[in-house]
Amino acid sequence: MDIGQMTSYDQAAWRESMKILHAPPRQIIPAAIRGRTAATTALVSRKASELPGADGVKETVDAVFHGTLNVTFLPALQSASATRTVAKYAKRHPEVRSLEDVQGLPLRTRDQMVPAKAGYTLASAGQGGATAIAVTGAEVATTVSGGVAGGVVIAAVAADAVSSLAMMGRTVGVIASRYGYDPRIPEEELFAMGVLSVGLAGTVGAKTQALASLSRLSQRMMRRATWKELQSHVLVKVTDKVYRQLGLRLTHRKLAQTIPVVGVAINASLSAQITEATFRRAQAVYRLRALSETYGIDPTEWMKAPAPHGAAAPVDDSNTVDVLEVLEAELVEESETGRHDV
Repeated sequence: MDIGQMTSYDQAAWRESMKILHAPPRQIIPAAIRGRTAATTALVSRKASELPGADGVKETVDAVFHGTLNVTFLPALQSASATRTVAKYAKRHPEVRSLEDVQGLPLRTRDQMVPAKAGYTLASAGQGGATAIAVTGAEVATTVSGGVAGGVVIAAVAADAVSSLAMMGRTVGVIASRYGYDPRIPEEELFAMGVLSVGLAGTVGAKTQALASLSRLSQRMMRRATWKELQSHVLVKVTDKVYRQLGLRLTHRKLAQTIPVVGVAINASLSAQITEATFRRAQAVYRLRALSETYGIDPTEWMKAPAPHGAAAPVDDSNTVDVLEVLEAELVEESETGRHDV
């Protein structure tokens, strides 16, 4: 169906969501400050890479993230319970008795139930500021000169990434439930991971890559019969793998941007920036998904970006996590394991 057949409100929502998802990432930190810290960033990044233990970033991050999926991230993602969401809707719309009923409501109605993003951004800023008190650019400078193992700094930033992902998970979970999707369901957990990948993308190219992956995942989910063939343990394993990959990407990003920039306020701003971007992009994704299901639109339409200005942005694969790619790799592994067991 052409978007011209949508209501005027839905057309405007579609265009606004597309604009958000294809726009260049915002920069909260002023250009003057970014310029002054560029040299420091390069110096500390180079010095930190020379520290004992700094070559084991992945191993350190894996160790920090081990076991945190079930005790921090998933509880945060699922904290917006279906029961509370349905109860909120039922106060205005007595006919709503389940999240499936919410999916049948007009987009305008669902938009009105989404909470303000300010609360989540402020909470994330507070978490980022607290981390900066423990690990600041000054401490990194001391670490570099004092010869302390780089793994100590990396572990501290990875722990911050665990908290950041939990905050972003809660943000995505609330938005998902308000649009009628239950983040407690394994396939919705996986979709939420794809939304997080879009939210974490730091460049236009990376965001395009993540959105393309999410678009393909949505196509698969819309083919209910095919999707239901997936066994729950496969989804659980894929979710854990994607979670660890997202954690590694976020840790690298924080190591590159947060640590060299001295100051609690700056670190708080970076945390708020990531959460604010996740909120805006998550809402845009779930709006597009809701409209695609309502009007029978193929999710590949999400990739039809507005005409770009200038050259197309290059895709940086190191900054994205392709959820569908991880899923398909796991299915291949499961298939091969099954053949060997016969």
